[in-house]
Amino acid sequence: MIYFILLNSSLTAREMVIHFLITIFVYMISITIHEFFHAFVAYKCGDPTAKLAGRMTLNPFSHLNLFGFIMFIFLGIGWAKPVPTNPVNFKSYKKGTRAVSVAGVLANFTFGLLATIIYTILLATTGFSSEFLLWIQFILQYIMLVNSFLFMFNILPIPPMDGYNFITTFMKGENKFTKFATYHGFKIFLAFILVGVLTDLFFGFDIFNLYLEVIYNFVYMPITWLGVL
Repeated sequence: MIYFILLNSSLTAREMVIHFLITIFVYMISITIHEFFHAFVAYKCGDPTAKLAGRMTLNPFSHLNLFGFIMFIFLGIGWAKPVPTNPVNFKSYKKGTRAVSVAGVLANFTFGLLATIIYTILLATTGFSSEFLLWIQFILQYIMLVNSFLFMFNILPIPPMDGYNFITTFMKGENKFTKFATYHGFKIFLAFILVGVLTDLFFGFDIFNLYLEVIYNFVYMPITWLGVL
């Protein structure tokens, strides 16, 4: 994330600092919402593990993973501490696992959607005409961007992503896919990050941005267009 901001030559030093602080703020809030709803839905499904571990909270520092935070700062790719769950406690193992898996990504999608609606209303009524409103615009855009990424990133069908936990509930026991994903999942994850960085450095395009455009341009942006009609 930091190199995206530093490479933006249109920003002054003061603006770079503010943009950086905004991204950190948005990231902390977004991962907190994601993990809180994992914990909350798990509790509602009968598993108190996350609540007893102090993870059913909106305190960002309870969910912060230091390495994931550092990765976000330098590469724009971050993650929080996984919420502990014990599926044995679920009233229904499969339904509980599915509900907990989709809770975080739906929370991020909804948060981004809410920011989009507010952005659209402000665009239509104020046009972001003052400096204060301009910074509000940046905050809303970062909320849309970060939560788009968290949504698209977490639905990937590789462990330990939510997408993997969700789709495995439709499979019968251990199979070739789960064996391959379990053994090679972290390698695939690292390769995904490495490819994104290398394509940006050597070819001038960011594959992550192409991935994000699927939801950012086809879900959020059509809503914002209503503000300029």
